[in-house]
Amino acid sequence: MKLAAALLLACCACQAHAQVPHIVGTWTFNAAESKLPPGPSPQTHVRRYSLDDDGTLIGVAVIVDARGVPHFLQFAAKPDGRDYPEFDDRSAANYLKDGAKPPRTYAETPIDSRTVEWVDKADGRVIAHGRKWVTEDGQQLRFTSEVTTASGEKLELLYVFDRTGT
Repeated sequence: MKLAAALLLACCACQAHAQVPHIVGTWTFNAAESKLPPGPSPQTHVRRYSLDDDGTLIGVAVIVDARGVPHFLQFAAKPDGRDYPEFDDRSAANYLKDGAKPPRTYAETPIDSRTVEWVDKADGRVIAHGRKWVTEDGQQLRFTSEVTTASGEKLELLYVFDRTGT
């Protein structure tokens, strides 16, 4: 009976571990493998994804641009295709100052166990979208981003990040 209980607990633990999204962890920007518009890359771009007890994915991106100016993005979203508030350094300051809701939202919809489609909106208008996935070996996070420039040109960007922590 004790052996059966131990095996049942071990199976449950393995199953629960398998359900943790592959994206959970810390990721550092890999400029050499990314495909971005011409120009300087950020000095630093680190992303951290964690999972709350209720299945909410919490994402934080810390970026120091080529000029040395720091920025951040943060969201807490479930993978259900719904829009969730997304804060950046400016909208967080406005929220703290006067309670203003952030104009940006983030949504993601699962494709498979390693891939989601994501959408960023500003004031209800899509400003960027693409796919985000973790490679089979779990060592890289990649995402595409289709954006439209101020001149109306559509660009398909590829961001690559290396896993640097759990």
